Parts: sequence; structure tokens; C-alpha cells
Amino acid sequence: MDRETIAKKLGNNIKKYRLEKGFSQENLALRAGIHPAYLGRLERGEKCPTLDTVFKICEALSVPVADIISFEESESKLNGDTKTVEEIIEKLPKSKQVKLLDIIKSIAELI
Repeated sequence: MDRETIAKKLGNNIKKYRLEKGFSQENLALRAGIHPAYLGRLERGEKCPTLDTVFKICEALSVPVADIISFEESESKLNGDTKTVEEIIEKLPKSKQVKLLDIIKSIAELI
């Protein structure tokens, strides 16, 4: 993974956790002791923070560093969505499961 991709994914994670906590960029920047404009550039992936800055941001968000630097969420989210689909299908009567399977096969052929 190249530096630009890492910066973008890291920025997306920072923004995601900031929004989950309900912080504005200004509020998080103040808590982390960094400039709000710099935080904006981090979130957009325009800059790559130092490890020290990552620790400050994580402390301000009360989020483990491992969560901020983890880029596998989309895979685990997909796996979670797949399980949900499986659970939905299992609850259907067999006749509807067969119809749904036919629909899925048709869609797959179009793709």
C-alpha cells in the first residue's frame, strides 16, 4: 500500500471516529493540540501525520491507535453484511429461497 493510500485511509478513519464522537474538527483539534486546518488536511488524506500526532488524536477521541490505523473495516463490514443476508435467506420458506437464488443468479450473469 503506498503512502498516499495510507494517508487517505487514515484520514477517513479519523473523520469516522470524530463524527461518531460528535466532535467538530475544531473541537477535536483543540483536544489533540493540533491546528484545525491541519486536522482537515489529515482527514482529506492530504497530509500523513507523525506517530506522535496519531497518538494525540487517538487520546482525544478515546480510541485505540489500532482502530485508527486499521484499514480492514470494509472487509469485516462486508462479511457482516453477508451474514445478515444469509440470516434473512434462512428465515424465508424454501420456495422463496429458490426464487431468490434464481434472481441472484440472473443479477450475477448481468454483472
